[in-house]
Amino acid sequence: MRALVFSLSIGIGALGATSGVLAQHDGEPVSPLAARAAYSRFAGIYKLITTEGRGYLAYDPAGYVSETIQGADQPSLAGLSGYAAHFGTFAVNDAASAITHQIFGALQPRFSATDQMRRFTMSGNRLTLRPPAAANGSESSLIWERVPDLPNLTATHRQLIGFWKLVSTERRNTRGELVRAYPGWTGFIVYAASGHMMVHMMEPYRRRYAGDAPTPEEARATTQSYTSYFGTYTITGAGSLVHHFEGSINRGSVGTDTQRFFEVSGSTLILRPPLIKTPEGDVIMTNVWERLTE
Repeated sequence: MRALVFSLSIGIGALGATSGVLAQHDGEPVSPLAARAAYSRFAGIYKLITTEGRGYLAYDPAGYVSETIQGADQPSLAGLSGYAAHFGTFAVNDAASAITHQIFGALQPRFSATDQMRRFTMSGNRLTLRPPAAANGSESSLIWERVPDLPNLTATHRQLIGFWKLVSTERRNTRGELVRAYPGWTGFIVYAASGHMMVHMMEPYRRRYAGDAPTPEEARATTQSYTSYFGTYTITGAGSLVHHFEGSINRGSVGTDTQRFFEVSGSTLILRPPLIKTPEGDVIMTNVWERLTE
């Protein structure tokens, strides 16, 4: 197959449905079917199997990508060390055996709005990626293994499965009064047919580091302006599910569970955690997501 590259408009606000992702073929647009065929070869969720850490990588047939990795190293600089996360779209160049992650948002601000190319090989359910040195500090390959789907997917699973983009997030008190809004926040949440999930939520206007490495203050600002965790999910009832944390920017939450109440209406997903206790009283957080994929 000949090279496929995206014409990318950086910014989550530009995202729409599948038709919002444009592919080019030798400078000319290719058909959506041809582009989707290229993406579909990679579609699925993969588990990291080559390092002393854990992580998941998800590709979607419409051309979206989500990646989260938590290393085994002890955290430093306010917990930034050892965790990597980004979300965006991807492009495939078969002639060069290369796949490019076109990053909308990343935990480390310097990777947001950049393209990260990786050489790939595929063998059965295994995908080997060699990222650039700047991405992980080494030239070592990362080997990912595709995770099979759950054997008995329910209608509720099928409602949730896919990539969703963040539309809005807010907190209200029990009287319905707005306590705090989060304008401009962007992100993805992914529910996979394998029973795995990943989330990214990012504040706008994040500053890049002044030097090559962040100061403690810069690292704290980075982790406070980006939410990410990954793991599995279990549907526990009508409109209720549980996220099981396998990895998180907040290492203290690893190994814990958190409940979410959800509503799906057409292409909209609403997620709410249980009531949050604050000094000012109980608040309800509402995150609204819009489906990116069919």
